[in-house]
Amino acid sequence: MIFSSCLAVAALALWKTASGSLVSNNVTLINEHYANHIFNAIHSSMRQWGSSWNHNGMSFFLATVPKDTLLYHGSHDPGPVTGINWLAFEPEHGLFFASPWFDKRRKDGAQQTAQIPLYGDTDSNPLQPGWLHTYAAAEDLRLLYIDGLSAAKTGMGTLDTQDRILFNDSITQPHQDLERAELACKLFRDDWDNRIDGIIRMESGFEIILCDFARNLRTVRVTRASPYDARDGPLLPGGTRNDLFRLYKVIASRFDGIGGGRVRLNYDHFVTAYNYDVDLFLDGGKLPRLAHLPAEALEPMKQDLRNLVMTHDPFEKSVDWQAIADMIVERYARDLKYFVSGKLSSTRELHFEIERVLRPFINFDARDSIREIERCATQFLPDSLPYDTVAAGAVTAVSSTICTVLVRSLQEDDYETIITSLERLIDYLSWTVWKDCPEKCDWNEVCFIPIWPAGTVEDHEHPHCKDKPSSGGKSYWDRPPGRPESQDDMLLYRYDEL
Repeated sequence: MIFSSCLAVAALALWKTASGSLVSNNVTLINEHYANHIFNAIHSSMRQWGSSWNHNGMSFFLATVPKDTLLYHGSHDPGPVTGINWLAFEPEHGLFFASPWFDKRRKDGAQQTAQIPLYGDTDSNPLQPGWLHTYAAAEDLRLLYIDGLSAAKTGMGTLDTQDRILFNDSITQPHQDLERAELACKLFRDDWDNRIDGIIRMESGFEIILCDFARNLRTVRVTRASPYDARDGPLLPGGTRNDLFRLYKVIASRFDGIGGGRVRLNYDHFVTAYNYDVDLFLDGGKLPRLAHLPAEALEPMKQDLRNLVMTHDPFEKSVDWQAIADMIVERYARDLKYFVSGKLSSTRELHFEIERVLRPFINFDARDSIREIERCATQFLPDSLPYDTVAAGAVTAVSSTICTVLVRSLQEDDYETIITSLERLIDYLSWTVWKDCPEKCDWNEVCFIPIWPAGTVEDHEHPHCKDKPSSGGKSYWDRPPGRPESQDDMLLYRYDEL
């Protein structure tokens, strides 16, 4: 990681020198050692797959949900919803909260969670289904997107950016989501001049915390959810085990993006903790954290976030840097893995395949490695783009690093040295497309990975296709003190705050 990070800095400096006026020397990429993480944040934004793997999000983006976009809210009250509340992008996610399980909680009181029976109901206290409210955005919604699994109530770092930067350490427990919603909307109203309508976060599906339902939505319909049938098995939060797996399949359909143009992000102007001179990976940890940083180290991020909101509008047009990142990943992901697969057993074979990748960027009448790197690194960058942004700096640093390693590999004669360099590059890039299930899933299966609160350590270490939910196994997610470790038990505590 250190080798490749240093190489990224050197590659970007070399590339700027070679490019002359093509790229501004005022690229606002402060911490070039984290360029790969910024690139991956852009690539994974509003995508369930990458955001689940990189679940400790470190970035804030301005977001827009277009007028007339359909959104969903599950409730045990068919009446109009006003004020602050939650919305889902998928109807199945909304139906989760219309489950009879939540009716039982409403009757018995939220503090009786552990005593809720898992099977059936009784004649004296039947479990009733709720209603699915379907809304349409009454206007373009101005939102703040917090990346990663930012709605996952864990102590693993999924809430760091919210609790430390947005809420100034005033939230102390993972399950204080009602307090988060109220504090966010108070901040937007009192300090940010109502320039933001709510927050987009992700858990088992994307959600919106909207500050004013009455102002921002119009009702399309309200429909009754299906009743619970004890023959379908245990009643869990959100329905039966089969209901929950159906929700997971819906979530999996958004692995590669929310779809339909339902969310637009501003990639030219965003705030990411990766772009500050702080150590996010304490003691070489695998997951980025803010928890160990003193409050004063976070002040620049807080100020920059406020400046982002006050000086830029979510409706602004921006370069789609995610689309550019996609082209880079799609271009090199398979080739890089092929190079280190062992199927190329000699330097000659490696050189032949690498040169085929680089051939469009080589002038065979006048070989020049610096120019070859430049041509390779800029192949997906249209002319006249604003290159003085964080996104531009991160994308050019990553593309330059890839091309530098490939060009240098052609100049290296030792097979093991080439392979080691390529393996370090792959480790540095850490693209989530390489974490896919090893087998192709059948039509009724999904590639199952941990998405809070579901998933086991085994699912994280060895993702596989599944046609039914996991049962048992140690949960991947941390557990509140005194609570069991199995993922089945984690499901019962998913929504303690509601």
